[in-house]
Amino acid sequence: MYETNWKIVDKDQSIDDFDSVEAIIEKILMNKGITTKEEREEFLSLKPKKTYDPFLLKNMKEIVEIIITYIKEKKSIWIYGDYDVDGISSISLLMDFLSNFTENLHYYIPLREEEGYGLNCDAIREIKKKGAELIITVDCGSTSVEEVSLAKELGMEIIVTDHHNLSDIVPDCLILNPKQADCTYPFKLLCGCGIAFKLAQAIQKRTGAPKKVLSQVLDLVALATVADVVPLVDENRTLLKYGLKKINNPTRLGLKYLIEAVRLGDKNITAGHIGFVLGPHFNASGRIDDARAGVELLLSKERNKIQRLVKHLVTCNDERKEIQEKGLEICKNKVESYYKDDLFLVVDSEGTHEGVIGIVAGRIRDNYYKPTLVVTASHEEGILKGSGRSIDDLDIYEEMKKCKDLFIKFGGHKNACGFSIEKSKLDLLRKRLNEEAFKIKKERPNTFIKTVKIECELKPSQITEELVDTLEKIEPYGMGNEKPHFLVRKIKVENDEEKVVMGKNKEHLRLKGLSEIYQDSTRVSAVGFGLAESYVKGMNCPEIVDIVGFPNVNEWNGYKNMQLMIKDVKEYGTNFFE
Repeated sequence: MYETNWKIVDKDQSIDDFDSVEAIIEKILMNKGITTKEEREEFLSLKPKKTYDPFLLKNMKEIVEIIITYIKEKKSIWIYGDYDVDGISSISLLMDFLSNFTENLHYYIPLREEEGYGLNCDAIREIKKKGAELIITVDCGSTSVEEVSLAKELGMEIIVTDHHNLSDIVPDCLILNPKQADCTYPFKLLCGCGIAFKLAQAIQKRTGAPKKVLSQVLDLVALATVADVVPLVDENRTLLKYGLKKINNPTRLGLKYLIEAVRLGDKNITAGHIGFVLGPHFNASGRIDDARAGVELLLSKERNKIQRLVKHLVTCNDERKEIQEKGLEICKNKVESYYKDDLFLVVDSEGTHEGVIGIVAGRIRDNYYKPTLVVTASHEEGILKGSGRSIDDLDIYEEMKKCKDLFIKFGGHKNACGFSIEKSKLDLLRKRLNEEAFKIKKERPNTFIKTVKIECELKPSQITEELVDTLEKIEPYGMGNEKPHFLVRKIKVENDEEKVVMGKNKEHLRLKGLSEIYQDSTRVSAVGFGLAESYVKGMNCPEIVDIVGFPNVNEWNGYKNMQLMIKDVKEYGTNFFE
């Protein structure tokens, strides 16, 4: 287990300052920088209004006119997207939306293993052979200089819509991406599907089409916004809230059937359900098989076809989990054997399916709290495909950019990246990334120490159902709007070593006890998933602990009890607060 620092946002405030649920909620919002009455109302509103004119995006007016012209002239339009949830959702959104205006509409998703991420020249040629006259990319294309040039040489118009970082040299075509240096759009952090939605919004405004053509695709925006792990703030929060309403009152049969198949039919679907249950099923189709299954599921209206596709996605996801666990074990063993002292982990997963290496990289990153690259063999001899995940205060895209001379291809953003590299250059990449990482550690030592943010300290009696209910107003939680965590101090653990563990493999932690620091007779009950080994072996079962966690109502067999979902736990007296 890695080292953590606990950071109380405002150490000078007393626990007595939070004597009501309202005071706790106001504190959380203040910590998020939400200070005015208007900002609070917007943040907590069930019907938020924070959104922006799509025509503020650079090139939007010209792009809309081109698309409308192609629609009017009944020309062949192709949507080209990525094979992850964002790409699948983006393609589905434009296919769904543009079908209101034209029937001459097609899409293309590359096969992950054979073609890799983004535009590729062979696909461009194939699309041309099939009669394409306009290509609109979604969730890709910002660095595809050669591919865009080829499309134009072949006589096709091409428009790039994307949210990824641009390189120094940009494709010679109209680009819709708020990260362009001279784009004045106020919010830069939309996902690819969010950009596709803004395009649809602009076309709807320009044509005067009914607004229902937009509302019917908000479920897709919600799916992608959560799955692509963009910050759930500002316009993303607005789009997600309306999208969740759409998902919880589903009219899209494919999504409805999938929700029922994964046993969420009786649940209020949250961002957590998208991130940990629904999203992985769509991702699995692109990771293990063909991402077109995800698009077909989202677009189809035929019940028998939908049922077959749902079954296929569930099977793919089960297979994905099995492959992932094997790959994770290989990588963990390699880290423990060879790279434990490295600050930047670069691990060869020995042929693990490239569809899961990004997930494995994330799991390794979480286990060691170090930026991590995981590579695997590609279908080309001597070439490795790689995927990376970063830690909070290290921009992995910028670090990889320093090594761009080593890559055949690479792209990404602050938190994640993808690349291909000659196998012979992998050791050099590891060496250079680690040299940079050690420089960063020398300059900023806390970069490689996980900071656990604490909103405020609570007494056990303040962990109530009322608090849990009120905290729901701050949802949806995710990147940029993380769950608020609270500190409860000096809990004397009552359960013995055997009773602190639970689960099939005794991997989870369960703590119960009274606090010895407050005049408070409320017993604390706390659960930490996956934390048993750290507590029992790493900490040797301390008798008195401090707990950081999130309050939750546990319902079982008709009974309710309050519990803390443990984020982190330390022996009392060993805490270091920033």
